[in-house]
Amino acid sequence: MSVTAIVSVRRHRGIRTASPGARAGIITGAACLVLFAFVTFSLARHGYVQAHDPTLWNHSNPPGAGGRWIELVLVFILRLVPGSAEGALPLLTIGAGTVFLGVFTHNLVRRGWQPALAALAAGLVALHPVILTMACSGAADFLYVLMAAFVVIALDRFEAIGDTQSLILLGLLIALLSLAWPNAIFFILPLALLLPWAFKDIRSYSAATALFVIALTPALICLCAVALGGALFQQPFGDVFAVWTAPLHGAGAVIVRQSVWLAAYGGNPFRAFLVLALFCIGFSPVLLVVIFRLATARRERANPVTGIAAIILPPAAGALATMYHQLDSAWMILALSLSCTAAWATATSFRSWEKPALLAMLFIGLIAAWLTPFLWQSQPHLLWRNALFGS
Repeated sequence: MSVTAIVSVRRHRGIRTASPGARAGIITGAACLVLFAFVTFSLARHGYVQAHDPTLWNHSNPPGAGGRWIELVLVFILRLVPGSAEGALPLLTIGAGTVFLGVFTHNLVRRGWQPALAALAAGLVALHPVILTMACSGAADFLYVLMAAFVVIALDRFEAIGDTQSLILLGLLIALLSLAWPNAIFFILPLALLLPWAFKDIRSYSAATALFVIALTPALICLCAVALGGALFQQPFGDVFAVWTAPLHGAGAVIVRQSVWLAAYGGNPFRAFLVLALFCIGFSPVLLVVIFRLATARRERANPVTGIAAIILPPAAGALATMYHQLDSAWMILALSLSCTAAWATATSFRSWEKPALLAMLFIGLIAAWLTPFLWQSQPHLLWRNALFGS
């Protein structure tokens, strides 16, 4: 039977087959799941134990969540599973990373990538040490990184379409991010400055006001609901706010003093921004592809906001957080840069020769991150790498 006849029979019988993008996403997601599980098992076999905040797992001090409300809910759900313990937290990040990289592969194939190249790109992202450490250690930072990536995808949709529905979707994702990430405000503020540029139909102050109201009101409502809920459970909002504004959102004084990043750049946002920008370009050189397309591609210049957001938002958020002593390491910002550029890539139609260039930049950033001693100065990260390789 010919291929045409088979397709005709399937259509006649109503049989639906998965698209190439869906198949590639499922296979890549499964491969990433195996990778993350293997690394987690290897770390456990060598005695590595990731330190987590016991107040979140025990729910002994909800105000101590310091803005990590979605994490608190996920931990509460995980605790309902019989026999679960704090060591089960990596299940959340492994699952989130698997889904994200599967969707990443699927979207690249939809944009004209060959499935093998799309899977290779996802594999290079998964093997980057900042992604691998977060995905395999149960670090809540990984969930924030993925949420920020989906915000960038929604920003691209809003920039391309500019309708109310896409703006509402962006506003809901911003609200979700504000509930999940204590430093979300430092990401949302520079994003809000880009919104008028993304909305091409702004011709009056009233239109700009409506834009900000629709985009930011859901986040304000959520935060007000958190304050009201705390009051109902006799947890004054002042206590919650005090934890959030404390250095590293209420982390112990020893942890704050041990932060090499805060000791060098705390309270100095300009130096922090410059260092973080160079840090992102050096270990996530896909940013060079973004910059190149903004300079040379007519389609990119017609809708430049998403690309600019992928470049500017991570170091800007890191600089603002550093100014208020709310960032203890540049790893979070590098992971944020990787996720934002990955989100940008899924929304971009690359020219044929640009795809190998993007893969080459991913590979260079991967090798640089594993081999550069500067990235492994922190004691926890060094212990993680030594446990992984059994040294």
